[in-house]
Amino acid sequence: MVETLPQILLNTAHSFPKEDLFLYKSQGKYHPISTQETFDTIRYFSLGLRELGLNREDKLILLAENGPKWVMVDLATMCQGGITVPIYTSLTPEQTLYIVDNSDAKLLVCSSPELWEKIVAIKDKLKKISTYIVFFDKRGSNILTFQQVLELGKKIDEKNPHLFKEMALSIKPDDIASIIYTSGTTGVPKGVMLTHQNFVSNVTTCAPLFQISEKDTVLSFLPLSHVLERMVVFCYLYKGASIAFAESVETVAVNLLEIRPHIMVSVPRVFEKIYARVMDNVLESSPLKRKIFFWAVKIGRKASPYRLAKKPLPRSLQFKYNLAHKLVFSKILERTGGRVRFFVSGGAPLSPDIAEFFYAIG
Repeated sequence: MVETLPQILLNTAHSFPKEDLFLYKSQGKYHPISTQETFDTIRYFSLGLRELGLNREDKLILLAENGPKWVMVDLATMCQGGITVPIYTSLTPEQTLYIVDNSDAKLLVCSSPELWEKIVAIKDKLKKISTYIVFFDKRGSNILTFQQVLELGKKIDEKNPHLFKEMALSIKPDDIASIIYTSGTTGVPKGVMLTHQNFVSNVTTCAPLFQISEKDTVLSFLPLSHVLERMVVFCYLYKGASIAFAESVETVAVNLLEIRPHIMVSVPRVFEKIYARVMDNVLESSPLKRKIFFWAVKIGRKASPYRLAKKPLPRSLQFKYNLAHKLVFSKILERTGGRVRFFVSGGAPLSPDIAEFFYAIG
């Protein structure tokens, strides 16, 4: 039984060898990253952080867009006892300064030149940051690239190939894994300390509910700096699902068709937009098509109690449901890639009417 996030990583590396643990889009198409490459990258980066002086309970600021490297840096930090402090990419330089200073962070990771501009604006005030790590080419006395940190770690791994696993297995369930800051809308942002047990208890409880497996492909697009998406990604890793990252929130509709995910987790606002788009299209269609649509949804709602109870539909209702699926539901589901089994909404309440609509269409 896994009790810490490093244990989840070690279990995934052993149990789910695959060529596409992660998928990211570059130059117009999706590229895979294997389980082995993912594990090696995390291992080397973690050892590199150790060489840079990140000790147990030291904090690392993670300011980056969503993607495989975000997850790799996060796990690499925690595998050697460090504490990840994620920062929303939308925060101002002043808000970023407050979190960096308040968290007492030692290292800072930044993913892009655009985000680096925020750091440049406050860099003179970041007295506690000893090293900056960037995902792009940048020179400086205390600046290293992601690749340079990997090379540092690889040299250590060659000298002591057992060190990483020893570090990872030394982490305890009640060790702090991450400090996540509140939005600050009602005052000064407050750092919430979350332990490995906090994350893992959610992961081991939720993953079986959605029947996630290594055969699934999922789409991730909510900010990983938000605890919901972070926990969900840990769920996917725990079960060995292939995780594809959307380019941005604006491209989700396109990426859905490219990835054809089996599971997607989002906040209510996204599902509200999908629902509104469907209804707009229906209301602009012919009277006959509108009549067929609302008839189909009515049939779907009648079938929902049977499906929830996992009971067979009465023969007449089954016939109507099959027809509704062919005429209406399948066409809506095609816009999500046609393979979705679960839409999961979290972070805020979802309207019961919208939840019932999505369940009714399958």
